[in-house]
Amino acid sequence: MKKLLGLALALVMIPGLAFAAGPITLHINGIDARDYKEQPVVRDNRLFLPVRSVTEAMGVKADWDGKSKTVTVGDVEMVVGEKDYVVHGEKMTMDVAPFIEKNRTYVPLRFLAEGMKLPVTWDGKNRAAVVGEYKSAPNFTRSKTVTYGNVTFSLPKDWEKQLTITYDFNQVTFYDKMNHEVQDGLGRIGEIVPMAKPDSPVPAILLAKGNCFYTLFTFSSDVQVVDTGNQKLCDSYTKSNQLVREILKTVEINDVFNEADRVKIGPVSMVIPEAYKDAIGVKESGGKVVLFEKTNEQAKKGMGIIGSFQVVTQKELEKIKENYRLYRYNKDGSLIFIWADVPGRRDPVLKKAYEEGVGKAGDILQTVE
Repeated sequence: MKKLLGLALALVMIPGLAFAAGPITLHINGIDARDYKEQPVVRDNRLFLPVRSVTEAMGVKADWDGKSKTVTVGDVEMVVGEKDYVVHGEKMTMDVAPFIEKNRTYVPLRFLAEGMKLPVTWDGKNRAAVVGEYKSAPNFTRSKTVTYGNVTFSLPKDWEKQLTITYDFNQVTFYDKMNHEVQDGLGRIGEIVPMAKPDSPVPAILLAKGNCFYTLFTFSSDVQVVDTGNQKLCDSYTKSNQLVREILKTVEINDVFNEADRVKIGPVSMVIPEAYKDAIGVKESGGKVVLFEKTNEQAKKGMGIIGSFQVVTQKELEKIKENYRLYRYNKDGSLIFIWADVPGRRDPVLKKAYEEGVGKAGDILQTVE
């Protein structure tokens, strides 16, 4: 008799892939595998993922026949210890076989992909595996669709009674309206951000793997309720958090980045998409590689500077007080990007252009090599 088994699904990447080089980042349907109770393990140069909670949470039926040691997911059947398996009634062969360890059954990635009908991608550069996607049908009726920069998503009717959504510096941020109105700056649920690697230091949902970087929704890591003793404020924040998670299922990313647009200027290699070239410029000046916003730079020389790449020594690095991002550390010369400290702008047109330019530059910085 078959019974539902907490199935351990193994990820087998491309042939010959060496896992010893470093840790693997894994997302299943947008959720970081580190958030699951059972964690990935490496065996025979392969990455395996025990995911009892995953199969149940995803609503996928996994059946186990203990007598024949056959595991079934969808239209795929595999037998422990055998490389032959069946897909839609057709016999096929893989280069690995399922196995049992500590009462858990492990099966290879192809079984996961075909049995669960999920797309699978492997990013060798960042050692990241992405299985499935977070996108799915939300639990609300779509009332309107909005677009902020390269991000489009749907909203339910009367969403504005629960949420506040802002768009600054090319970044979409969601707030619980009640807490945000009580104290400006609080009530933040999180924001949609680009990241070079999908390994977020805070809880996050992977929304998309693009051509040159990833798009994630990162949740606030600190307390955002104005008064945790106020049940009404706590309930409102919880409700907003749940609503945002549903909204994120509708997100579409217009990926304008492509490796074909990569340019090398001095010590910096980066992708500047055609869609950004009307707004963002780059030049070499005084041994630095400078990014600037064109509208402000045309209005007044130097006013459009967003920041600059510089190669600095260890001593120079220790003296820098401005905000910077370290790309490559070397005691003889580290590559950093220093954000410019530009005075505020009174002209709303120039202010908006500069803020959008800073956001676009933030996207470009994710592609730097």
